[in-house]
This record gives sequence, structure tokens and C-alpha cells, in this order.
Amino acid sequence: MIQLNSFAKINLCLYVLRKREDGFHDVCTVMQAVDLHDRLSLYKIPEGIVVQADDPELSADRRNLAYKASEIFLKENHISSGVKIGIQKRIPLSSGLGGGSSNAAFTLIGLNSLFKTNLSRKRLMHMAERIGSDVPFFLSSGQAVATGRGEKIREVKLPLDYWIVLIKPHVRLSTPWIYENLKIDLTKKKKSIRIYKKRKSFFDSMVAWENELESTAVKKYPQIKELRRKLEKIGAIKTSMSGSGPTVYGIFDKPRYKEVKGLRASEWQIWVTRPIPLLVL
Repeated sequence: MIQLNSFAKINLCLYVLRKREDGFHDVCTVMQAVDLHDRLSLYKIPEGIVVQADDPELSADRRNLAYKASEIFLKENHISSGVKIGIQKRIPLSSGLGGGSSNAAFTLIGLNSLFKTNLSRKRLMHMAERIGSDVPFFLSSGQAVATGRGEKIREVKLPLDYWIVLIKPHVRLSTPWIYENLKIDLTKKKKSIRIYKKRKSFFDSMVAWENELESTAVKKYPQIKELRRKLEKIGAIKTSMSGSGPTVYGIFDKPRYKEVKGLRASEWQIWVTRPIPLLVL
């Protein structure tokens, strides 16, 4: 049996460049892993794939990306036995924090250890690309610029000495719905994002970065904008929606636990997290 943490991510920015012939969109995004995580337990079983989660709303079939990751891994490695996957959820569903993609990536890592296949990161990356757009990111160092539909990863080195407050309203946003309703200028051919390693320069550039999916999300859920205002009011250096939302985050140079305590309400979930590196295989 193997147990491991499956970490969340935030998008420090997200730009949509164009619609592709395959129906997806080309994007350019800077992603950062954070220490909010699910807990995975992987067990060998005689045959098949079984997913058991403590969240009854989480799919346990091929719609579950950890299931899909297991299916691809077992088939590609000609493994006749099966696997049972236990998932303790802390990353909320449909939140823009990459929970499903993370579960898939860390399932690949766990299976590689469980079955002693010793696959390289490159091999695991090829599998990850077939599972979903954000999955390859979670096999990276945890700091990356992602392009294409999100599967092309370029690792970067960014400061880690700050705090992140996550607030998720009790609503869900479907990524396909966001892109179907997206109305922005898609004539841009590319987007250049300058990455600074020094803390002050990094913070200055990060403040100007945007998430171009947010304007579409706000039309359906205006509370996203209100949550950003609340975070700004308690001193956030930067606020934004993460990914396809609806989770909003604030970047702080101090933890601000007292101020965050004043934000707690029944209308949303809230976490104080830190940016983290991920283990590079």
C-alpha cells in the first residue's frame, strides 16, 4: 500500500490565446503548487480499478481522472492485477484548484512506486498529457509556465516567501461552460509573460497579471468580484480567481490570521496556504 499527498495549485495568471481546431483553447498560464492537499491511498488488488472517496459527489468511474490515470498506467505497463484508490478530499470539486488533475498525477507517481516500474518522469508525462490539460503540471517542480492547452510545461524558479488565502464560494463552475461562454479577443497570437526571480520584481509583475476567464465567471457569479474586494480590504497584494474558478485567492506578505478569521462565513470555505515546490522525479 502507498499513501501520498495530492497538492492543489493556483493560477498566478491565465491568458487565452486562441481557439484550436480540436475544440480546446491555447492558453498561457503561470501555475504555482500550494500546500492544500488531498490524501491518496493506493492498494494492489487482484484485478480491476476501484475508487473510493469520502466525498459522495466524486465520480468513481472513468470520469474520475485518478481512475483514468490507473487505466492508462496498468495497460501501458501490461499489469494484469488491479488497484484500489482511496481519496480523502480536501481540495473542493470544480474549484479551479486542480484537484482532479492533481489526483491523476499523484496516482501515476504512486502506481510507479507501488508496482516498482521505475518509469522516468518523461514516460509519466506522456501518460499525463493523455489524461487532462493540467495533469502534467503536477509532475513538475510545482512552479511552471504552461502553454498549449496547459500540457506544455516550462519550469521556472519563483519566490516562495508569501502566504495565500483561498476563498471558495459554495458554487461550482464547469470548465467547459467557462470556455463555451468566453467572449474575449482571441486574435492574439502569443502572450509574453516576464518572470522575475527577485521578490520585489516578482510581486510588481504579478500584480499586473490577469485571469482572462474571470470576466466570464463573474457574469454568472458576481460574488467572485466581491470576494476579491474583501481580500483587498484586509491587505492582499494581489487578488484573482484561480483557473476556471470560482475559488478566489489573495497574496499576502504575512499570514494575517486575525484578519482572515474575520472573513469566515457560512457562504464560503476559506484556507490559509503557502506556495510549495513539488518533488521532481
